[in-house]
Amino acid sequence: MLDDKMRREFESLRVSLRAPEDETDEEGVVSIMACNWSSFIAFRACETQWRVVATMAGLIWIGLDYTACQIVLEQLDAPAYIFADLHAMEEAALPILNGVDG
Repeated sequence: MLDDKMRREFESLRVSLRAPEDETDEEGVVSIMACNWSSFIAFRACETQWRVVATMAGLIWIGLDYTACQIVLEQLDAPAYIFADLHAMEEAALPILNGVDG
């Protein structure tokens, strides 16, 4: 579910986010396909489960804590394939979080 808090967080990044049922072709709007919506919600639910190491140079994002994510997924009653989707999103997010040019 796209709640007000999530909408505000994305708007602070100058991104408009619409739920699948709010489909639009508006410029500057990120659309998430309906088949990916559950995975997106699960990824957002796991946002506090990142393993991060503080160094003198700054933070290094290691990855998601899979044990904690599994508990979150169980609470969401998420299908098994969602975990694989989380892993794919984690792989895409790590270079961005660590400021690594692709």
